[in-house]
Amino acid sequence: MSIYLLRCISIGYLLLPNLIFFIYWTRTSIAFFGVLLLGFLFLEVIKNEDFSKSELLNQKNLITLLTVSLLATLISGVSGICFQTLDHWAHNTKLYELFISDWPQRIPLKGPVVSYYYGYYVVPVLISKFAGQIREDVIFVWSYLGFFLGLTWVYLALNKKIIFVLLALSVGDTPRFVKSVLSYFAGPLYTQSAFAIEPWSNFENLLWVPNQVIPTMIIAGMFVYVLRNKLNVEYMVLPVALAFWWAVFPSVTSGTVIAIVVLRKWIIKHLKLDWFSTTKLVILPFLACLPVLLFYLSHKNMPASGFIWQFSGDIASRFVEYGVNIGLNLVIFTLVYFYYKRYSKNFLPMFPIFVTLCVIMFFPLYRIGKLNDFLFRGMMPCLLIAGIYIFHPLAQTANYQRSWAVVKKTPYSVIIILLLVSSSAIAAARIYRAVTINQATSTLFPDKVAFKPIPYDAYPGIYQALQAKWTQEEADQYLGKKNSFYELNVSPKL
Repeated sequence: MSIYLLRCISIGYLLLPNLIFFIYWTRTSIAFFGVLLLGFLFLEVIKNEDFSKSELLNQKNLITLLTVSLLATLISGVSGICFQTLDHWAHNTKLYELFISDWPQRIPLKGPVVSYYYGYYVVPVLISKFAGQIREDVIFVWSYLGFFLGLTWVYLALNKKIIFVLLALSVGDTPRFVKSVLSYFAGPLYTQSAFAIEPWSNFENLLWVPNQVIPTMIIAGMFVYVLRNKLNVEYMVLPVALAFWWAVFPSVTSGTVIAIVVLRKWIIKHLKLDWFSTTKLVILPFLACLPVLLFYLSHKNMPASGFIWQFSGDIASRFVEYGVNIGLNLVIFTLVYFYYKRYSKNFLPMFPIFVTLCVIMFFPLYRIGKLNDFLFRGMMPCLLIAGIYIFHPLAQTANYQRSWAVVKKTPYSVIIILLLVSSSAIAAARIYRAVTINQATSTLFPDKVAFKPIPYDAYPGIYQALQAKWTQEEADQYLGKKNSFYELNVSPKL
């Protein structure tokens, strides 16, 4: 499999839901130009010869990736085969609501359009609509393909070392592990307020929001691959724009990192740009996601937002929480990166990781969402980019034995890498839970294992599900605004 083919499939995968958005969520005139624009952008991807057409993934590589992707899909809880987290009540309800409803959904029936990022759901639901029933096999295969594409990009960025791929996905959970150990002996380190200042690794988020982890892996892996091979960073604008319909906060944070890297490149060139190429690679992808942005801005009630010190509670404890969860990660990332980068044969540019670490440092100071979804989900691409950068030097060695030889050179090296790798202890616990709590074990050992897949039709819609399982405040965030710009100028006419 070539990088060229992988990129075409990846862009096509992210693009297809956007095509459905234009057809169903916008009025005819906008849909016509939107479909033409997406078609043109995909044609440009097909014509692009900067990505290698020679085979870079052999049969062994593909078998490894297909196996790991299958395990990731099972562990994620998709289709209810293995343990499912609370968020699967929302995922399954959205799938069911999309299946039984006309698109776009409105609350009330003749009211404003419900506003949510449905990119992950619309393709399997559209196929289910044609089939006349919710097709779990289609949902599973669609997710499986997404995990395969995302993991493949991370795999290539880490020199085809699958162990480092799994470790990179766990990056970010070290503070959670350290807190668990210290709390066991000394009690809680701080008092947590109504919202958390705690990033979760991509592996942890895999169990909660597979719909957002998939585009995150594609973007982060492709971004580092582009940097490593010195390709145009502008190539990353399109996948970020397409992922906006899939995952808002990961698109915002990854888009911020990429935008700063691109702007720096332009400034170095004194803004002497090829404007025809810039239009195709930057301006048109932005225009393609503009209707989605207007759609998101049509909320009736915006989520809770503001700087973390603007909310009531124990401010001192809140900054201790920030120092533990954000500060500890930053210290570890910096120590590991600067220690191991000397062993890299193909040194990655420093500026992108500097920007990424700045985003990890400053973005958590601003809260968005009742539980701070901006931090939980928005940090995913930054943590994965940091993870790839951190393990990249070790992945450049000839084999794992050589990687270990580099690690064990000094006690300091062993300590910092063990501290970093400790984050994978949480991932290991999650894997154990999925292996022991699933449909197979509940069937074989009904007296010991209680597991029942979350139903799709427990609630008629996401509004009712959020009322029952979460809060009225979170349910209200999905309601559209009657006279928003999107309702008046973009949405299909009633």
